Amino acid sequence: MTLPDTIRRLPMDDLSSVAELVGDAHLVAIGENNHHIREFGLLRDRILRFLVTELGFGVLAFESGFAEGQLVDDWIRGGAGDLETIAREGFTFRFGEATEVRDMLGWLRAHNADGGRVRYAGVDVPSSGGSVVPGLALVRDYLEKYAPTEVSYVDDAVTATEPYVAANNAVASGRYAELSTASRDAAAAALSRLALRLDALEPGSDPYDHKIARHHALGALRLDEQLREFVALGQPNPPALVASSRDIYQAATVRLLREVFGPDERIVLMVHNGHAQRVPMELMPGVRTRTAGNYLAADFGTDYVVLGITAGTGSTTDLRLDAKANQGFEVFSRPLDEPADGSVEQAVHASAPVLLDFRSAQGIAGPSSIRHAYTTMRVDVLAAFDGLIYLPTMSPSSFVAPDH
Repeated sequence: MTLPDTIRRLPMDDLSSVAELVGDAHLVAIGENNHHIREFGLLRDRILRFLVTELGFGVLAFESGFAEGQLVDDWIRGGAGDLETIAREGFTFRFGEATEVRDMLGWLRAHNADGGRVRYAGVDVPSSGGSVVPGLALVRDYLEKYAPTEVSYVDDAVTATEPYVAANNAVASGRYAELSTASRDAAAAALSRLALRLDALEPGSDPYDHKIARHHALGALRLDEQLREFVALGQPNPPALVASSRDIYQAATVRLLREVFGPDERIVLMVHNGHAQRVPMELMPGVRTRTAGNYLAADFGTDYVVLGITAGTGSTTDLRLDAKANQGFEVFSRPLDEPADGSVEQAVHASAPVLLDFRSAQGIAGPSSIRHAYTTMRVDVLAAFDGLIYLPTMSPSSFVAPDH
């Protein structure tokens, strides 16, 4: 497989080519083919600083818990706390443990102290997808302030979801699968009831406080529904198109950020390539799900630009459950396989970083897959991304354990 001749190959010596690709778009997603990768973190930090200082972007939206993100937003705007604690407690899926992410946070705080105005928000369901508690705790804070007689609905939701609550979605999904249908329905009913009660309340002194509390409740409900989706996906003969509540919630969070900060604000969205892509994701042969990027592309058209990131060789990361580890899992290194036949990595095979501009190649046949974590995922690469940065090599962040 070779790339169409119409695709421009732009050097990455400076970021003027990124600026050209971004244009006037207000929402720009910067992907990565896997998490906890040093080269991807360094590159995304570099692009973020350029977008903020040169193109006026004012919000960083990150693939991490919306509930936990409040801690990060407060800190980069001068709030109390040390960087290590903020990075550890303000991010889900252990994203804050990478030196590259901590350096990015330190720069954002220093930039804001020097007159900057950048805000931060997680876009994902709480607690690495394993527990509704972080989001419900913030709903409780809101209700205790504005509607204390409604707090019991939070208590009911906490009690109903307690049987499956865990440090991450892998453990929670196992516990959820063992529940009876009645227990699953009781959890969904309690969370739905809470969301409906919030809808019925008059907003407090700040209407956005109400919207944010409602969104925390929605995150808890989406987490619960995702666990139900996992069970359905594991059954024989799943449907051709399945739902992904995480992606639905990520897209809803971006819409909320545009509402809160205004349509003229420019947002950088950092998520996995699979969440960012403009087209549905193929979870397994014959089974697809709509991605956050698929929803956002439908909503915002060319005002949404997707820049994927991948690499040709090196090592990547994998996860294994470990109850003693932070957030209940260990991240470890594993070697990459050779680029798959028909993949974009095989087609590019460059010895230096390069930005590929796909916009002039829409509708043309191109690579049919891209690296996805430690596997390869089938996708029409040219339709999925507006551009793609290819790096010659990739390696795990410094906190990642060696393979053993």
